[in-house]
Amino acid sequence: MQFPTLLILSSLLSITSFTTINAAPLTSRAVRDSTDDATTLAAINQLLALFSQSLDNKDFEALRDVYTEDAVLGGEGSPPTVGIEAILDFYTTTFQNESLITEHTSDTVLGSNFTETTASSTSYANVYYFGPAVFERGGVLFRNDSAQFREKFSNDYTRGADGNWKISRQDLTILSLEGNAGLLRPAPGS
Repeated sequence: MQFPTLLILSSLLSITSFTTINAAPLTSRAVRDSTDDATTLAAINQLLALFSQSLDNKDFEALRDVYTEDAVLGGEGSPPTVGIEAILDFYTTTFQNESLITEHTSDTVLGSNFTETTASSTSYANVYYFGPAVFERGGVLFRNDSAQFREKFSNDYTRGADGNWKISRQDLTILSLEGNAGLLRPAPGS
């Protein structure tokens, strides 16, 4: 999987927020192969950055590089969404309001359970939703409606035969909401 240079630079700058947790004793494989774990964490960070960028750019086809074909997307209070096509449909429907602008920022990526082909992580994200512009002044658009979510993602990853990591299961927990959640509704006439 190829990533734009800017995305890689952004990821390298934020790698300091990574923490690796392994419950095994210090003599474990995880400690001996800590370079491999760091490489896995960097790949996971790239994947989470691609996930955020895909949503913010409404480039839902790019999510094919994020999720496995049989991925499961779960959340509190709703049935799981199973398979890449259903996940793409979910995000396309959720973010179909063309006037909606989003900004996803991920932090505190906590990696664990590393093997050659699997890994897990817990991460937190601030997600901002901005409604349509209400006026323009001096070339700047002003918006008076917004919402902010604080979210927790619990992800399981699988490394494919091509060596690339993808999310095989993602569970989302909404920790807090401020503002107008109605911004996620489709625009009239959509």
